[in-house]
Amino acid sequence: MEEEQHKFVIQGGSLEKSLKRETQLDLKAIAKEAWNLSKNDKTPVLHGMLLLVFIAILFAWVLQSLFGITDLNVLPQRMMIGLKFAGVIVTTPIIAAMFLVGISHSVGIKPKFISILKNVMGSVLVILLALLLAAMSDVGSFVGAQVSVLLGLLVLFYINLATGFSIMLLVEKRLAPSQCVIQSFKVFHKYWMPLSIFYVVYYCCLFLGLMSLGFAYIWIIPFFINMKGILYRELFGVKVRSVKNDTNKDEAVFHA
Repeated sequence: MEEEQHKFVIQGGSLEKSLKRETQLDLKAIAKEAWNLSKNDKTPVLHGMLLLVFIAILFAWVLQSLFGITDLNVLPQRMMIGLKFAGVIVTTPIIAAMFLVGISHSVGIKPKFISILKNVMGSVLVILLALLLAAMSDVGSFVGAQVSVLLGLLVLFYINLATGFSIMLLVEKRLAPSQCVIQSFKVFHKYWMPLSIFYVVYYCCLFLGLMSLGFAYIWIIPFFINMKGILYRELFGVKVRSVKNDTNKDEAVFHA
């Protein structure tokens, strides 16, 4: 009876259409939509940001109080690897939850951040995928750096961009981790120009945000999280569950 009350619909595009390059990306229109979403509700994303800031402060306090380290450049390589490993494990569920918030906003749903975070924290695959992506970036940049430092940076930048939808595919479509990486690569190569513009502008805004002592991130981060959610909707489609006689649609219709 419960299954009969549920109807699933796909909003946006689809992976099949994107692989055939049938999806049209209008960055100007997408940016306008993302800005309107950010003006109306940026609170869930800000909750994720505050958690990440708290974790960064906690890590810094542990390093200084327990190990007397104030400069990461003097960390032994083994400790640096361990710190990065721990950082990925702790922060990945939060980042994945922020991505899901962006996807939810793109289909008109306003979820509570803590509700999404609780669901994501139960997925070991999310952390394993994040560790895989980190390893790919490290190995790729290391190999490239053997030729030149510039090539190493370019390889690092390319891998980060090409795998940018991997975690979103895992938490929304629940694909196998390997398929998440492969499909993200394939779609990026079909739309490398608009997606590269999106990421370059994003990183530039992050850099400029430092000049405001991070205050501008209150608007920058929610805007780009929502914009990435819209890009995901247009390129991959979002499966939405409509529930009959549901009194709390904002919490009940998103399938993830």
